[in-house]
Amino acid sequence: MKKLITFFLALSLFSCNDGNFDVPSFEFTDTVNNCGEYILYKKNSNSTEALILTLGTTQISSTIGEISYAISSSIEVNYRIFEDGISSTYFCQDIPPSTPKVLTELIAESGTITITTAEKLTDGLVTGYSYDIAISDLLFNDNGERIFFENLYFGVFEVNL
Repeated sequence: MKKLITFFLALSLFSCNDGNFDVPSFEFTDTVNNCGEYILYKKNSNSTEALILTLGTTQISSTIGEISYAISSSIEVNYRIFEDGISSTYFCQDIPPSTPKVLTELIAESGTITITTAEKLTDGLVTGYSYDIAISDLLFNDNGERIFFENLYFGVFEVNL
């Protein structure tokens, strides 16, 4: 009888499947890269992971102050894991390259992007703008597994006139 109970106990423990879900580390370099004014991205140190922020035409402006935007169809946050490191021109191409292969892509379901715009001054003249970007309540869904970040600092993006 003890052997039968032990067998069923072992069977029940080994039948559980925790899946192949890996929680992303979201450890990126401090540099915010861009393709044009509306695609901003950060890479990890070996360029195999990227956090991509796609903005609409009105989010990067000369309006000074803090403005918040909900993630929507025109404002997206994506997380990608690549098979190999990506080049600095990967996101700037009209046709996405076939290599390196995208192993995982997560598209944010919800969240709020807060952009604080400030003028860059040189000798009292406006020479550009600085955009300090933070994301709050960021939610990704990976096949039923929810990945949530209450506060995620994206970084600073600067534009010179």
